[in-house]
Amino acid sequence: MEDKDFRNIWNMHSSDLETNLQVDFASLKNANFKSTRLQLTQLIIRRFAEVLVFLFAFVLLVSFIINNNSEPQYVISGVILSVFSIIGVIGNTRQLVLIFRLDYSKPVTDFLVQLEKLKLYSLQTLRLILLSIPFYFAYIVIGFKVLFGYDIYSYSNAGWLISNVVLSVLLVPFAIYIVSQLRVNAKRNWVKKMLADNGGKQIDSAIRFINEIVELKKKHLR
Repeated sequence: MEDKDFRNIWNMHSSDLETNLQVDFASLKNANFKSTRLQLTQLIIRRFAEVLVFLFAFVLLVSFIINNNSEPQYVISGVILSVFSIIGVIGNTRQLVLIFRLDYSKPVTDFLVQLEKLKLYSLQTLRLILLSIPFYFAYIVIGFKVLFGYDIYSYSNAGWLISNVVLSVLLVPFAIYIVSQLRVNAKRNWVKKMLADNGGKQIDSAIRFINEIVELKKKHLR
């Protein structure tokens, strides 16, 4: 076979291979974007529900503060829990805005950056909410008042109140430790489970689908 014929056959097969790779890449991209949309839709539903819950809690707490404004223990407890409710509303709203702003027509690498940012927003919100652990006594004070109409703060003895203050102080380093362990690439199983339960499962699945596109594109360029 002449050199010229060999080159023609080679070029023809190379062209066919190029076409097939482009078709495969396009098919994978469409399929993975559909899967990504599905995962993010599930996350939207979850985050929207959380916004409503936190917003409802905030409205109830503000009403509670107004109705009990003459009693410092209720005002202080209500303000503390209101702050964390607002953190929940703002944090989840930011995530929803970012999801709705995702542009599927952008290069997959840019899209991947946006998903990583979404994961970071989710992590930051969870960290801030978990900082409410040392303030558990605020839940008790308000809970007894709302559920039983009982002022547990005023009618409790000094020893019980002091023990709760001490416990709250001891919970500060515990909460800081928990928050410090919440990292994007955490290795501990309990941290992974906590992040997954917080919506990280949907975000990680979406990132995995996009990463598959990126990897195929890299192989195609080699």
